[in-house]
Amino acid sequence: MKKIFIILIFSAFFNAGVTEAASIKTIPEDPIQGEPLMIQIDGVNGINDVAKIIWNKRSLWFYTYDDNPFDSAQGKPTALIAIDLNQKSGDYKIEVKLENKTTLEKIVTINQREKIEELLGIPAKLGGNTPQAATNLVTNLTKENAVINSVYSATKRFWSKKFIYPITDPIVTDSYGYLRKTGYYTIPHKGTDFRASEGTSVLAMNRGVVRLAIESKIYGKTIAIDHGFGVVTYYMHLSKIFVSQGELVKKGQAIGLSGQTGYAEVPHLHLSVKINGISIDPITFINLFNN
Repeated sequence: MKKIFIILIFSAFFNAGVTEAASIKTIPEDPIQGEPLMIQIDGVNGINDVAKIIWNKRSLWFYTYDDNPFDSAQGKPTALIAIDLNQKSGDYKIEVKLENKTTLEKIVTINQREKIEELLGIPAKLGGNTPQAATNLVTNLTKENAVINSVYSATKRFWSKKFIYPITDPIVTDSYGYLRKTGYYTIPHKGTDFRASEGTSVLAMNRGVVRLAIESKIYGKTIAIDHGFGVVTYYMHLSKIFVSQGELVKKGQAIGLSGQTGYAEVPHLHLSVKINGISIDPITFINLFNN
């Protein structure tokens, strides 16, 4: 009986130590609508100490990766979520269930994004600034979004290193999240545009599998790369595509050239990033891995 009693005391002490040390960290601390959120678990011995990470009652994939700037030597259990551009602002709960049956909780407040609206004309190649052209644009956009939204993401992770910018010397010309007024329609800009003269090399932001390599009327020549665990990157308005559907690409590999195909008046690169089908701010996403 004495041995069993001692073992029970030691077990209780060990589990209590892990529980007191363990905590939830979120990056950024004060997210806004349309941003990604990185969740990390501090104070545990590794990924095997974590049973579940739950956001808004939904279980998340979690992992560690090699050059996480926030990692300890063993790596911190990490999960990524997407906050929709139209997500209701307010308080949301993160729950983390540890293997020792302890539950950690943290409340995250999602703040409102400033709504900015700008006029955007329709290029002559798509019919110019007429009501019919605007209607056609929205009709085609709906069809193409159905294809974009159907992109599959594997339940495995293809990447282990941080994400990079898709072009060298990136300069943002149009940011994520503002509203484009086109005719009678308002279309949110769910991506980031980068300055890129015709023929600029476009790079895969990380290792992944090409799920789309197509040309469409609005998005032009488009590539979608699945990085696994719900993360997909999209490269649009390209002039050339170098990769094929199903191809495994390396981080930094040239996958195409920038252009102005589709709904584009000047050459540039439009980049979109989705997590579990939700478009988020690409710059904030990249900064998660580079702070």
